[in-house]
Amino acid sequence: MKRVTVSALILASAAQLLMAQEQPPEDVFNDSSRDLVFRVPPEFQLVTQNRRYLIPAAHEAPRFQRIWQHGSDGIIVSVVVVPEAMWQQSFTHKQRFDLGLAGMLSDPTLKLVSRRSYELDGCPAESITCFYEGGTSQRMGCFLAKPNLFMLAYVSSKPSSWDDPASKAFFQSISLKPKT
Repeated sequence: MKRVTVSALILASAAQLLMAQEQPPEDVFNDSSRDLVFRVPPEFQLVTQNRRYLIPAAHEAPRFQRIWQHGSDGIIVSVVVVPEAMWQQSFTHKQRFDLGLAGMLSDPTLKLVSRRSYELDGCPAESITCFYEGGTSQRMGCFLAKPNLFMLAYVSSKPSSWDDPASKAFFQSISLKPKT
């Protein structure tokens, strides 16, 4: 019986070690020259947060995502560490955004309402408003601050959540502060 217990403990420890290796370390998300600052409205509750690799086999493109929810509305904040090879390419900012958003923008049920480029605190930015057939609307802000792609979204079952006061307050609170 002792041998079974010891074996079970060893297996459990090995499983925890493997799972930990599949998650990128927290400090990898702190290498940007900018700190992402935002305020989630107080009525929203954090429901999940996770770290994973978008390219697990190569341990590339670490992503940290947090999701807050209030009723049928949600706020999603993702930080993706863009591989150095992509920064070395002579891509325009728009091309980098297109690569980062390729999965979402290629969804046939997505209806793009607007997309515009601008700068936030000296960093390239994209604003996207869209909805999915079936009613979910979304406003998204994306920001490049090497090596990170910051993606923040307000998602709702309401037809045009980008006009919602909570959505407006959330997006007005976003800034990219230089690290000191």
